[in-house]
Amino acid sequence: MEPNSGPDTGSNHRRVSVVQLICRAYGLSDASEITMEHIHRFVAERRRAEERMPPLRDRFRPGIPRPRASGDAA
Repeated sequence: MEPNSGPDTGSNHRRVSVVQLICRAYGLSDASEITMEHIHRFVAERRRAEERMPPLRDRFRPGIPRPRASGDAA
């Protein structure tokens, strides 16, 4: 089973669509209110958030040694 990477990662494991995320982010009642400006702003904000995440992920990731290949010397 694939891990859920959306905001609803608690005990309620249901998928959230991009449309739902945009509506929630900007307080829109449904998809008919979404404009190109909303989409561009949402994508730009997600990109900025993703650019900040790799350093945080690396900082909190434990250094687990990789298993040796069968030909490696001990």
